[in-house]
Amino acid sequence: MDAFRTPLPLTFRVNMSGKFRESTRNTLEKTLFPGIRAHTTRPPRALRWYPDALAWQVDVPKDALKKSDDFRALHRFLVQANETGAITRQEAVSMIPPLLLDVKPSHRVLDMCAAPGSKTFQLLEMLHHKASGETGAEAPAGVVVANDASLQRANLLTHQTKRSNSPALIVTNHQAQKFPFLIEAGKGGDERIPILFDRVLADVPCSGDGTLRKSPDLWKKWTPGSGVDLHGLQLEIATHAVRLLKVGGRLVYSTCSLNPLEDEAVVAALLRRGKGSLKLVDVSEKLPGLKRRPGMRTWHVGDVFGWHETPNGDGRRQRNVCETMWPPSGKAASEMRLDRCVRILPHLDDTGGFFIVAIDKVAELPAEMQAAAAARDDDDDD
Repeated sequence: MDAFRTPLPLTFRVNMSGKFRESTRNTLEKTLFPGIRAHTTRPPRALRWYPDALAWQVDVPKDALKKSDDFRALHRFLVQANETGAITRQEAVSMIPPLLLDVKPSHRVLDMCAAPGSKTFQLLEMLHHKASGETGAEAPAGVVVANDASLQRANLLTHQTKRSNSPALIVTNHQAQKFPFLIEAGKGGDERIPILFDRVLADVPCSGDGTLRKSPDLWKKWTPGSGVDLHGLQLEIATHAVRLLKVGGRLVYSTCSLNPLEDEAVVAALLRRGKGSLKLVDVSEKLPGLKRRPGMRTWHVGDVFGWHETPNGDGRRQRNVCETMWPPSGKAASEMRLDRCVRILPHLDDTGGFFIVAIDKVAELPAEMQAAAAARDDDDDD
């Protein structure tokens, strides 16, 4: 809790696909960082788990960066470089989900809840960087579809990502749990073929209790019922995400909450629905140097009415809880491997709190999962 009471350090990353990548890095390392070392508790340092040492942490709160003369040159440079797309100001933990997607240049990628767009920009960087490295092409064969349910936030997303100047970006405005199945014509022109995605990122709406360092006002607004209220929507989005995914594709599900009802409970319910078609990916060897904790295997279910022992208690007290919130038990619990989920805790490495899990779709989904989507689409058409 002490870690939550301190402000976040400054973090940002250099655009890995940008033409000015090396000159930006040189300006930071040789000109700007030496001038502020005497005014920070620790020297500026590269995040050891981010590829090619392109992400940095500077131990200065945001307010001090703006107001202190000691950091004026750095602040001016960061503002200008951010506007041109040379760097992106982004919380360190927010950089993790795109890295675990393992994007290839030919991939069709869907970012379901994309605003404000820092992760989308990162996905575009990876698409272009790997395309130029593997094929020498300036434009990748793949595409990133960035979606947000809010029209206002989708507009913000467009503003954020236009800095990339990428032809591989499409911005859409749909509720994530109702994102439409896209169709392309077959070779003859008459056949209609559904477009499925190679990678899906679902950074879902959440209670945000992991962001207390960035948004201390949440101390006053948080309630024990926040996770209960959002669990159903989060499970809907995750379920629809795997419907939109190719067999052999990967979903990364993430939240900025540490509440297991929003994290492991959603993942466990999704695995139960998948009946063997979904598998958690072991990422323990990925991003070496990242300090993390494994996912929880058991937890308690509680809300404003207190703790609930079973899903079938007093109806009035338990009107907001549902069976999918409870942890798995017995053989099912061991087979799910919820320990493969990743929990980032603020005190481990001076970050915000975050939850991430990578899920591979290893077989077709059960018919009832697909049928539920078809029935819902029919209702929407009526």
